[in-house]
Amino acid sequence: MFFDTVSDLLRAKGSITLHSVAPDATVADALRLMKRKDVGALLIVNGAGLEGILTETDVLQKIVEPGLDAERTPVRAAMTANPKTVAPHERASRALDLMAQGDLRHLPVTEGGKVCGVLSVRDLNDWLTRELRTQVDGALMAVKSMGMANRGR
Repeated sequence: MFFDTVSDLLRAKGSITLHSVAPDATVADALRLMKRKDVGALLIVNGAGLEGILTETDVLQKIVEPGLDAERTPVRAAMTANPKTVAPHERASRALDLMAQGDLRHLPVTEGGKVCGVLSVRDLNDWLTRELRTQVDGALMAVKSMGMANRGR
């Protein structure tokens, strides 16, 4: 599993629905969509592809804190432009490293300039939990086998 790719993680999530808005949408409209879809981030796309990502943290820091009007402020003013991305063929551990280094909770997955998914910190936590469980189970079985072999001497 430590050799799992980003594609493997996306496949484990099941069906992938990408939620996005245009950069000129209002922050209020984006927040309503985030609430309706129960997501913590939206992709910001234009005709050329991924332009940015809007997260709950972006809204708190760039709209709420300075007291801007979400009904009048375009997403472009609050989004994180040119977000870090990961490719489907890259190792899941690479996605984990990018998220840890950048203190990211969401990481778009792109291939050839096209978005094909989004990984969340929850997805990576689930992956790590499965991996650790597998490793621990394997180690316990090895210890048990060694104990049985030693008793047979």
